[in-house]
Amino acid sequence: MKGSEIFKKLLSFSLPYDEFDWLENRALSEFEILISVVLTQNTNWKNVLKALKNLKQAQISELEQLVKLENTELASLIKPSGFYNIKAKRLKNLIHALLRDFHNLQNFKDSVSREWLLNIKGLGYESVDSILNYLCQREILVVDSYTNRLALALGYEFTNYEELREFFQSGIETEQKKLCKLLGKKCELFELYQIFHALILAFGQIAFKGKKLSEKGEFFIAKLKD
Repeated sequence: MKGSEIFKKLLSFSLPYDEFDWLENRALSEFEILISVVLTQNTNWKNVLKALKNLKQAQISELEQLVKLENTELASLIKPSGFYNIKAKRLKNLIHALLRDFHNLQNFKDSVSREWLLNIKGLGYESVDSILNYLCQREILVVDSYTNRLALALGYEFTNYEELREFFQSGIETEQKKLCKLLGKKCELFELYQIFHALILAFGQIAFKGKKLSEKGEFFIAKLKD
């Protein structure tokens, strides 16, 4: 089985995949996309949106503004996202490094490498690939815990993040035109990866109760295996 086959079958389930705020051409600014990658660690998206709302109300919408905040002030603004003291330090560290090495967000988007991001404390593979795909529009799929649960339910087990990502990315690029036709629109490869990630998340929210499959999830997995 290839990732492209899973994409097609998930799409056939009519999942509400296009409701996520961080998809291409949705509500979030580039500034919000970048900082939400840190804010979303170990919390749910509703809490991230509350933290983003606090920043907006405080009129913090530029990297230069955020980096000038005291850690305690930033922590207070992002408190709804949880682990706010750690996240404040991580955000400041990331933005200090970004402005030091790239000077502004546009240069960062154009030039940053995966290796550079992985060297930033507090950013793991999922966070790094989220920045690359959703902010920098790079052709890379973000995989997460739902992706791993889906793989296990289908009978596949991978030893690391990269193996999991490569499995789910398989076939997407070669079948780009067919997948876009199924979606009914012209889309870039990076956007297909965004949609695939959203499909997996939408599926996971319906199909899993914790790490276990729900009754509906078992029905869907049987369909995916057909």
